Amino acid sequence: MTVDRKQAMHVDACKSFSTAEANENERRWNEDKIDRKNLDPTNHYDKTRMKLNFEIGSDGKIHPLGYHEKPLEVRLQERLATLGWKPFKPDSKIQPNCCAKFIFGGNHDRTLEMAFGNQNINLEKGADNGHLRRCEEIENWAKDVYGWCARRYGQENIVGFQVHLDESSPHIHALIVPVGVRPKSGRECVMWSAKFGKDRFEYGKILKDMHTSLYEDVGSKYGLERGDSVDRRNVQHLHKRDYIRKLAKEAKQAEKAVKGLQSMIRNLESKVFSYKLQLEKAENELASGRITLDRYEEQKADIQKLIAEYQVKLEDKADKLHAKEQELERLTADAAKARSVVQPFRNHKVDFTPPRITGKVPLFGTDKWVERQNQHIAKQFTEIVRNIESLYRNDAARQVEAAQLNVLTDYGEFYQLKRENQSLSGINQELESELNTLLEQLAIPSVRNLIFAVADALIGGQPVPISSGGGGSTSDLPWDGRRPDEDEKAYRRRCLSYAVQVVRNSQKQTMCRKR
Repeated sequence: MTVDRKQAMHVDACKSFSTAEANENERRWNEDKIDRKNLDPTNHYDKTRMKLNFEIGSDGKIHPLGYHEKPLEVRLQERLATLGWKPFKPDSKIQPNCCAKFIFGGNHDRTLEMAFGNQNINLEKGADNGHLRRCEEIENWAKDVYGWCARRYGQENIVGFQVHLDESSPHIHALIVPVGVRPKSGRECVMWSAKFGKDRFEYGKILKDMHTSLYEDVGSKYGLERGDSVDRRNVQHLHKRDYIRKLAKEAKQAEKAVKGLQSMIRNLESKVFSYKLQLEKAENELASGRITLDRYEEQKADIQKLIAEYQVKLEDKADKLHAKEQELERLTADAAKARSVVQPFRNHKVDFTPPRITGKVPLFGTDKWVERQNQHIAKQFTEIVRNIESLYRNDAARQVEAAQLNVLTDYGEFYQLKRENQSLSGINQELESELNTLLEQLAIPSVRNLIFAVADALIGGQPVPISSGGGGSTSDLPWDGRRPDEDEKAYRRRCLSYAVQVVRNSQKQTMCRKR
């Protein structure tokens, strides 16, 4: 029986890196935070194994996880500042990629074996695995992956390299800044295209080379085979709901492209047909003597040239249409597969030697000899059948486990949507209350004029003194002015909301003094 022991590598392009992500990678959590994270059925953080986590520092040596004084996101900003990286304007809708997030892993059983050897491990939630000790093999594997990253991207550009042994499967998180050299100045700078290509086609080629290189330099040493390409394995790292939505969107775009190409082909065919009619018309005019032979040859050459050009375009569009139709068919099949819990059984390859009769037929006792041979053959066949049964029984067990995980994932997403709905309902009630208050205040002319006066002053950047009738006083509400990432409309709305609060507080103070 052959077991797939693949290596795994996933790369994400990032325009920023949040504190929450940094805290998760370095496990800067307290126990309450871990318990809250584990409420999600898809999460599995084992508190008894967190002490086994480690990271590799800039010196290439193993250190306890989170040993740095500076958090991960601060170290990233320092490296970007050293390289002179500057993002686009804050209000820009697009931003350049500044770093790459890597996740390295592999076959579940093999990575657990590298991390814990033959020690007994309980992967149930809440289980006590305090007896486990970290094996040297997982450290060597992490060092080799670190070396691979350092050779490819430069050791100084590896901002973080954390190894997690407290989840379902051991894996590595690496945060790397892609650096290239500007052609004109020769200066080093943050340059995504230098390491990952200028477009998705270059990126695909580079990614395949990365998988091959990682296997040759690292995976092969630890019994991990080269990982399959994403386009062949249909790997997805999204929640099931988001993944299905993504496939549906891509299928819709592919369907739109198919219709567009079909329309283009019809137009091109119409053009070719019209030029062929023009050629027939010229032949008829030549036959009737209305045009000379030279004029006919000239028209014929021009028309045939146009027909040849349109034929080339037609063939190109036909090829593209065929590719898009195949893409649409694949996306439709992937979407159907993603919606299905049960996956098809694999065709297992079982190596066995066909039963053979050994020895010569004796002169005497032939019946007993035949019986012995039959028993021997039956025993061999039984072993083969049991082996095959075991393979498909294991497949069936995986199907059941996949179905259970599918239900858990759906429940987790439902629970998350429920919480989001409760949060949005609360926000909606607050907004409705504020709107009613605003309408009530705007119904009073004097209050309405005061609100607009305060809002206009804020928009103009002026201080806002509010008189409460018993002497001048200013609002004690905090006002931070216009934020760097705030557009004009959002700023005006916030000024109006703030003005409403200022006037409301002023009215409350006035009422208190009258009492």
